[in-house]
Amino acid sequence: MCFSYSVNIHLQNKSTQETLTQAQLNFDPSHIPQPGFFLNGFSHPHLPIFSPSRNSELAVWGLIPSWAQDQQIQELQKLSLNARSETAAEKPMFKSSWLNKPCLIPASGFFEWKHQGKTKIPHFIYPMNHEILFFGGLYSDYKHPVTKEWHRSFTILTTSANPFMSEIHNTKKRMPVFIEAQNADLWLNGSPKDREFIIHQIPHDFLAAHTVNPRLNNPIDRNFPWAIQPFEHLTLF
Repeated sequence: MCFSYSVNIHLQNKSTQETLTQAQLNFDPSHIPQPGFFLNGFSHPHLPIFSPSRNSELAVWGLIPSWAQDQQIQELQKLSLNARSETAAEKPMFKSSWLNKPCLIPASGFFEWKHQGKTKIPHFIYPMNHEILFFGGLYSDYKHPVTKEWHRSFTILTTSANPFMSEIHNTKKRMPVFIEAQNADLWLNGSPKDREFIIHQIPHDFLAAHTVNPRLNNPIDRNFPWAIQPFEHLTLF
């Protein structure tokens, strides 16, 4: 699962520019959260995504299906931070978005916890080459029945963990769907079959990780630089 990630992205970074160019995506600098070290999905922040327009825009994390009733929104969003890629085409909450509303979610890394007995050891996982990475996701547009305002929201797709992530997320053994820059166009503008194919082409050797401060286990404000800085635990994976 992926319930927290980082958008500590520097657009002037050469590798970031090269990745965005290869993906043919336009990133508005004003959409990068300041600060963006630790972003918790359960607070439903507005974060950048790329829809088929290829331009970044802000959307709330936690997908709101178009059919939702006002009184359902809060509960539905708690359940829609992630969507299992294996069943997204079947679930009422995600089915419509899977068919025609794919998106890419830019990140600099994400957080996951390794369980060792009763101890939870937080890790920060990021691209080995320190470039920007993209989660594969789905978005939805919801019109509020009272205000008549449109709201865009998104979910991050997940898949079975690869061997590297299985060592870290060693209980549920899941990880986000990652989309390489060269597959961005096919993900955003291809068919559901194309997206299904891409999910099964996820590279297994592009991630790195380090353990981070156990203060991340506490429900405090964690959106600070220390959240992504290496922290040595007594037991490492």
